[in-house]
Amino acid sequence: MAALEVLSGGVPAGCQQCGADWARLRAAAPGVEVRMYVVPKDGIYQLLCACCVRPYVGKRADLYAGTRFGKETLKL
Repeated sequence: MAALEVLSGGVPAGCQQCGADWARLRAAAPGVEVRMYVVPKDGIYQLLCACCVRPYVGKRADLYAGTRFGKETLKL
């Protein structure tokens, strides 16, 4: 539900994998825009931070290899 709320304009509490909130995400990358990623994980859509999304999508190259996201962002 959190991912769907964001897609409809809401603001997530933070990363659903590691639990980092916005304050922690901003502190980890000062001066850089914090990005969140919506991915299908464990049968639902989840919001993951950049640190959590990389290992996950690397394991799911079957989903992302032929996409722009896979090519440009993940270099698959």
